Amino acid sequence: MVRAKSMIQGCCALIFLFSAVSVWAARSLDGLAGQALQHEQQTQQMREEWSRDQQDLLKKIANLRQKSERLKWQSERLDQALVIEEQRIVEQQRRLVETERLRDGLLVWLQGIRQQLAQSVQQGLPFLAGERQQRLVDLTDVLADIQTPLYEQFRRVFEALLVEAEYGYSNEVYREEIRLDGETVQVDLLRVGRLALLFRVLDRQSVGMYDPATGDFSLLPDENLSSVSRAFTVVRRESVAEMTSLPIGRIVLP
Repeated sequence: MVRAKSMIQGCCALIFLFSAVSVWAARSLDGLAGQALQHEQQTQQMREEWSRDQQDLLKKIANLRQKSERLKWQSERLDQALVIEEQRIVEQQRRLVETERLRDGLLVWLQGIRQQLAQSVQQGLPFLAGERQQRLVDLTDVLADIQTPLYEQFRRVFEALLVEAEYGYSNEVYREEIRLDGETVQVDLLRVGRLALLFRVLDRQSVGMYDPATGDFSLLPDENLSSVSRAFTVVRRESVAEMTSLPIGRIVLP
């Protein structure tokens, strides 16, 4: 009886132990399953993060490739632009040298014209001497000034040429002092183009002309008083235009 009771107690203990082990095992399995699930979730999350990182990296690589291609294209354009600019610089330098050569040649030519103008003023009729000499002085200063543009020097030279040319087909009367027989006399001068320079004394009783051969003013015979005085009135528009005979001398062609 006692033995049977002991056996029964042993069986109960075994059953309790087996139940406890089963409960522990079940709990352990649940824990392992939970850990596995959690690990799987973490792994999936890491995979998703890695996938996103991979996509971001791929996008960055694609952007960098695009930038690299764009930079390469820009670099090629800059290289082409540099080559073109270098060619342009070479061409500009060539043009600059050619321009300087032409400028020097043109300046020499303008200087030659100025000298011819000076000779014309010196050797021709001495009308408006002060005005014309001052124009030559101004022209000399302009041509000597390196700060004056070439076009301005060109303009001033041809302006002086035009003024001198206009003297050839215009007439004028003005008052001035001349040297007559060694004395300074104030007279009215009559310029007939560039052909003759006549004068009349202020008392209107004597007339004369400039003699290019001697370079002096001299009186004309009294018989010329009427015709010369009439020319004065015509040029001054004090009378109607009319044919007048003047003692301008003989024209000698070169």
